[in-house]
Amino acid sequence: MIRVMKCAAAVAMCLAVAMPAWAQFDGKEGKDFGLWMTAGVEKKLSKKWSVNAEFEYRLRDNIEAGKGWGAPSRWNIAVGAEYKVLPTLKLDAGYKFMRDYSLPEWNEAQQEETEAYWGTKHRIYASFTATFKASNVKISLRERWQYTYRKEVPDVTYDWNKDRLEPVKGKGKNVVRSRLQVSYDKKKAWYEPYASVEAYISNDFKARYTAGCEFKLNKHNVVDVFYRYQDIYEDDNYNNRDSHILGVGYKFKF
Repeated sequence: MIRVMKCAAAVAMCLAVAMPAWAQFDGKEGKDFGLWMTAGVEKKLSKKWSVNAEFEYRLRDNIEAGKGWGAPSRWNIAVGAEYKVLPTLKLDAGYKFMRDYSLPEWNEAQQEETEAYWGTKHRIYASFTATFKASNVKISLRERWQYTYRKEVPDVTYDWNKDRLEPVKGKGKNVVRSRLQVSYDKKKAWYEPYASVEAYISNDFKARYTAGCEFKLNKHNVVDVFYRYQDIYEDDNYNNRDSHILGVGYKFKF
């Protein structure tokens, strides 16, 4: 019970810090503030194998759409598996079904206007993670490849030259994600603070900077709270923008 109360206090503290940050950036062009929430389960099959499933729901600031803070951004369901090759090396792979909300967009070159719409995406990924530990400091490097396919969405783009609605065509995208993470992993401690930087590399580029803490309420229940800044250098997706993100996650292990 004491751990639960401490964890609730940590979440409340993050919210108290995040709300003034949202107020500071609210209304500034190109800035966004979001809330990401996840709930997942993990099942250990053996010493080396485990499987997992997760549901995620995202909210965005959505200033330009005029909907205020808390407008939907995305929800997804993911399933995956993990294999520990060595104590310091693990492999994982999985599939993610995504429903993504796209904001209105104007294409000056093609004289097209896209309405807001919900689209469907399918994503597969595979990665390896190498972990090194010295005393209570744990360092991990994860390299991940992912392929995302967005299905065609009919009649959402108005072509002024043709005076008719056109579909948003389906397309696929390969991305390589490199993440370096450092955490304080003290033996038998029920909390684990961490910080990470992750680069997304494809035909465009973005980076994510994250600081957070995992709270192990007991051997089955884990809560994760983090702050993330997403820095967009160049991206062909209009909905990706510089963002300040508060994340809250829950995982049940059995």
